[in-house]
Amino acid sequence: MAPQNTASLRVGWIGLGNLGIEMAKNLQSYRSENGLSAITVYNRTAAKCQAVEQLGASVAGSAAAVAAASDVIFLSLFNGDAVRTVVGEILDAEAEAGEASQTPPLVIADTTTVHPTAAQALVEEIRRRREKQGGRGRRVEFAQTPVWGAPPMARLRKLVLVTNRNSAPDTIGAIAIPAFARTAIQVDDQAKAASFKILGNFMIAAIIESLGEAFAVAHESGISRETYLEFLQEVLPAPPLLGYASKMVAEGGDAVKSQVGFAVSGGMKDVGYAMDVAKSVGMRLPVAELAYEHLQWVEKNGSADWDWSSLVYALRKEATLPKEQQQQQ
Repeated sequence: MAPQNTASLRVGWIGLGNLGIEMAKNLQSYRSENGLSAITVYNRTAAKCQAVEQLGASVAGSAAAVAAASDVIFLSLFNGDAVRTVVGEILDAEAEAGEASQTPPLVIADTTTVHPTAAQALVEEIRRRREKQGGRGRRVEFAQTPVWGAPPMARLRKLVLVTNRNSAPDTIGAIAIPAFARTAIQVDDQAKAASFKILGNFMIAAIIESLGEAFAVAHESGISRETYLEFLQEVLPAPPLLGYASKMVAEGGDAVKSQVGFAVSGGMKDVGYAMDVAKSVGMRLPVAELAYEHLQWVEKNGSADWDWSSLVYALRKEATLPKEQQQQQ
């Protein structure tokens, strides 16, 4: 797809989870500040749309309704199954729209972290449907466009976007930057975009695993969490590292339960994907295997809704859990 004058494009948003709502709010605010058209939003839980609506966004009653009002739609969903369902609804609606018009194709930019095979399957499904329809209906282009960054970074418009050169990278980048992202890194295709994001998340998981191990051993050695955090602040002051380390220290180490940026359930999904990517090229990710094991422990003994940095509990022999759960162990 050739680059377009993005100022005239209508933009939609589907999915308002912890990260999606911050991106959507920033996108709507940016467009209002710059005299651009309001975005159209949809979320399965309609109440979540209110925060974006208050900034000027229009609320739609379905994914199909967002598609009808948009030229570019951003998705921010939980997993590949949710993406497949939403894209299917959009494709069905577009197929019913009749003859193709001279308007631009509908671009679906999926910021969800999905398995590479899921991304490729969606591209093939869109192609198959297009051939079956014989060109009827508006053309749909799918772009795997994941992002790196937790909700706090999203609020600051400092997310990093992944685009692929085969699917409207200039158009997507022009809409997203600086509205909710600070830069974009481009790869070759959909599957590589998905793999790239997954391997980036693996690096974050590896940092969390290393932090958990270090804090646990430091504690058992009589070194306080606060003292070890001071070392990190002075020697390794990288924002993601300090962010997760601070959660492991704050509130007596329990902030990993209340300050949830990315839940254990999502961490297990992404770390599992990373192990699959390694397996597909005949390799292993031993650190990912450890992190997955510890996340499983937290899911079983704590909560899948805690922040994924709570894997530190699996490394603490005293495992800070509610008393009634401790008694059941």
